[in-house]
Formats: sequence, C-alpha cells, structure tokens
Amino acid sequence: MTGFRELARAAGAALAARPDVPLALATLVQVDGSSYRQPGARLLVDATGRLLAGAISGGCLEGDVAARAGEVCASGRGIRLRYDLRADLEAIWGLGAACDGVAHLLLEPLPDPSWLARAHAIRTQRHNGAVLMWLDPHGSGRSLALCDGDATIGSWYPIAPPTPPAPPVGEPEHRAAALAAQRTGHALLHQLPHDGSMLFVEPLVAPIALHLIGAGRGADAFVRLAHTMEWEVTVIDHRPALLAELDVPHGVTTKVVRADDTDALAATVAALPQDGRAAIALLSHIFEVDRAWLTAVLPLPVGYIGVLGSRARAGQLLDAVDTALATQGAAVTARMRHRLHAPIGLDLGGESPASIALAAIAEIEAVLHGRPAGFLRERQSPIHARTPTPRLVTPNEPALLHGERVLDNDLAR
Repeated sequence: MTGFRELARAAGAALAARPDVPLALATLVQVDGSSYRQPGARLLVDATGRLLAGAISGGCLEGDVAARAGEVCASGRGIRLRYDLRADLEAIWGLGAACDGVAHLLLEPLPDPSWLARAHAIRTQRHNGAVLMWLDPHGSGRSLALCDGDATIGSWYPIAPPTPPAPPVGEPEHRAAALAAQRTGHALLHQLPHDGSMLFVEPLVAPIALHLIGAGRGADAFVRLAHTMEWEVTVIDHRPALLAELDVPHGVTTKVVRADDTDALAATVAALPQDGRAAIALLSHIFEVDRAWLTAVLPLPVGYIGVLGSRARAGQLLDAVDTALATQGAAVTARMRHRLHAPIGLDLGGESPASIALAAIAEIEAVLHGRPAGFLRERQSPIHARTPTPRLVTPNEPALLHGERVLDNDLAR
C-alpha cells in the first residue's frame, strides 16, 4: 500500500503549483499471479500525464496509466484497465517485461484529494478503518467511502457526494466486506450479488510503531532507517543529555523516562501501542535498565521485542525478568520467549552501528510480515506473492472483473 501521507502531500503541492490542472488516481485492485505491487498500491498523476507520487508496478505501467489521465479527467468517469504483464508490454513499448502476473487497475478523477489525508489520519489512530471502492459492471468505478474504526461499529464517510448508480455507503454488505478485510489485514475484492458490481476494500492497517529504549551509540542509525521506512518512531532514555544530542528527523518523538521510576515507567508502557504492528528494541547497554524495561514490556501483546547484546547476556536478562515476574505471580512463558529476539537482528555479518541497525530493522520487517528473511533466490514461491487475498465466497464468482478494458495493440499510439 502506497502511503496516503505521501499521496496527500503530493496532491496538495500539485494543486498549489498548478490549480487548473486536474488530478487522477490509479489503484491496483486485483493481481493474478505475481506482481511487484499488491492490491491497494496507488499512483497519483495529473491530466497532463505527470507522475506525482506512488507506484502501481515496478515502473513498467506508470507511463501508460499517466497517459490516460487526461481522458479520465475530461470525462469525469473512472475506467478500469487490465495489463497482462506477461505479454502486453511488448505491445506498448516494444519489449517484454517477462513478468508473471496480470494487473487490474481503476483510474479515476480526483477532484477532491482531501480524503487521502483523512485516510492517513485513520491509519495513525490505530483503531482500524478501511477504504471502500465500488466497481460497476460496465468498466467504471470510483472511490466510495472511508470507514473510521471497526467495520461493525465504525463511522462511514463518503469520499465524494453519493451519485447513482453508486450505492449508499455503510450498508450491511459493505460492513461485512470491510470486516473481513480488517480481520485479515489484506485487501478484499467482493462480488455483489444483485447487479454484477464489485467492492474493493482495503484495510487501513496501522503503521509500524517502533519504540527504542536507549539513545546511546547506534540509536541514530536505528532512527534514520526506521524513519525512512515511514514507521512511527519514539526514542526513550533516562538521560536527557543523550536525547538532546540525538539528531532525529522531523516526526520522531523523544521522551525522558527513568527505568527506576516505577510510576513513570508504568505510565509509559500503558501508553505504548499494544498490537501486532508495534515493535520494541532495547538498546541501553545497561543491564538494570534493560531488565526493568523487559520486565514491563515482555508480557505485552506486541509484534516484536528485541534486545541488543550477546546471547549470554540475553539469558541472564531472561532469568532476571523471570525472577521479577515471579514476585507478581507471573512467569516468562514460551510465547514470551518466542516473541523475544536476543541477540537482536539478522545475521548480516556487519559489526558497525549502522550495520547492526540495518540487521535489526530488517529483522523487525521480516517478523511483522511473517517472513523467514532468507535469500530470495532460494524462495520456492513467487517473490512478490502475499498471503492469498481473502474473499467473501459467492456463487459463480467470475475469474476476471466484469466490464474491464483489456489492454491491446491500440495502446501503441
């Protein structure tokens, strides 16, 4: 999924610089086989064919999609496009991409891009949400609504004034489809039974939130890499001077918390995101500080916990944490041990602070995506394959989208 913040900023900048040039938005809604991008990827273009932000392929489709933006903006009506990456690029550019998938896209006018910023805000609130798109049976479609919160009880906001034949938002079937997407974390394409139209639902998955405990040597490399990944980054340390010296990018939060201040530590831990998209890395190099923090965070239902240091030190820390939890009537469980990554990071071989940070950030990325972090050349399945897109089962579901415009040789014009 392309970041909504990036799209919103690019749209605002484009309209400020050229307010008379309309914008268009392309969304990848279905992939058959292997593809560089997955459903939910977006590309922002304008009516003159400029590429403004985002991507819907590895670079082979963007130019042709942008060339169609003028037509879409002039008509005020979205169009669906189908690109067979195994053969169609020969027709467009005179070369074959040798890709293994078919990409289905919706290209629609974007008269009001403000919903992109709202989608980003819903994501960062970390309490669920979804984008609902409607694909009619005649080859058109439009972004329909945003869901803020859990699909069963959340609020629905139209992206544009509802106009027939698009359905009103928030219907029971919309909520059911959005709930299925939210539960899996994957985009969903659902065939509506009454008129042949389809819903594309993309869950607004929360960004990865990384909390670094310790602002000492190497912390700046962790911050820079995680910020580049567009993660939410917070650095916590008991030493105000170290935090003040840390050169952090805009948007990174720093916080002074003493590990021996029980109340402050408990309040900080209670405020942490406690979900599968949260990661905690202990970098303090101070045994008692790491022990206090690990005792507090190891029982949390977060996606990743890592500790800098040797395997022997990690074993000593776990023993100390087990002793501390015993005083609370608890213990280090097998689940906790599985969640803990100590020593932190993948075995990349580098020993510099930047290399260690890279190994740790890569490990967090792999763990939170459920991947083993091996060599891609040894992967048996397609390298861009994801968990199969969930679908609400309906009778006689078509293999392809109804009414799509199929790419053919007339695109060589």
